[in-house]
Amino acid sequence: MRTPLACVVLVALSTPILFGQEGTAPQKPPEPAVTTKKSENLNALLVEARKATAEKRFADSEALMLPVTQNNPNLILPWVELGLAQLGLKKYEAAETAFKNALGIDPASLRRAHADDYYQSSDAPPGTVAPTATRASRNVQGGTVNSGENRTMDVQGVCWASLGEIYTHEKKFPEATAAFDKAVIAFPASTAQYRHNEMIAFFQAGNTDGQLTAANQAIAIDPARADNYYFKGQALVSKATLDPQTQKMVLPPGCAEAYQKYLALDPDGPYSADAKGVLTAAGFPLKPGKK
Repeated sequence: MRTPLACVVLVALSTPILFGQEGTAPQKPPEPAVTTKKSENLNALLVEARKATAEKRFADSEALMLPVTQNNPNLILPWVELGLAQLGLKKYEAAETAFKNALGIDPASLRRAHADDYYQSSDAPPGTVAPTATRASRNVQGGTVNSGENRTMDVQGVCWASLGEIYTHEKKFPEATAAFDKAVIAFPASTAQYRHNEMIAFFQAGNTDGQLTAANQAIAIDPARADNYYFKGQALVSKATLDPQTQKMVLPPGCAEAYQKYLALDPDGPYSADAKGVLTAAGFPLKPGKK
């Protein structure tokens, strides 16, 4: 990401309108410039918040970014960092608002436009945040500002991928898929990671169909990543049946192959015992060295 980033200050809705001479059109007040000193202070807060997020001190990060976003709503990266902190705290509605603000989407307008949409109603049980690698690609060099018209690709990718996680936790699966797709379009360089974490998010939400689709996409992009194959097999094993005569598990097509590929790539990986157990229960002999 380029640094420093450009800044365009947005006028708050509460800003009073100043009038010129009688009969002239209302004029907006001049926007205050972000001084060098202020930018340095904001960057220091941003770096501190990122460190807190990396250390899973999400409440600390949120506390740092809330006043920054309230006092400087025109700055994009603080909204991103606030959203990440709130995502870590499982404050999904607040995090969604933060990421939409970072993207330049007006959440209030969307709610008004889609007040009757199905997706506005959700039980939204608590979920688990997908691996932080989904959200790792952002400006770690510092720089708090950006223009509304020129958001960098990685910022857009982080925001859309994070929205994908939020919607998955809220069981809004079509919206989640659409958000991850937008992340891929926005920042193709991180496609492999976005698809991997889409797969993990669907796994955590219990959506095996979404998990399988994302796993196949992740494998197509990064065929050397072992756990992609494990989660493909894990999605397929949910469709396994039991042979009434042999009492052995009958795996659906592609399931055994996925587990075997996982073991070939990572024989002693964290999911190896589970993969071996499934293959053994289904009557598949383990290859030498996989016992």
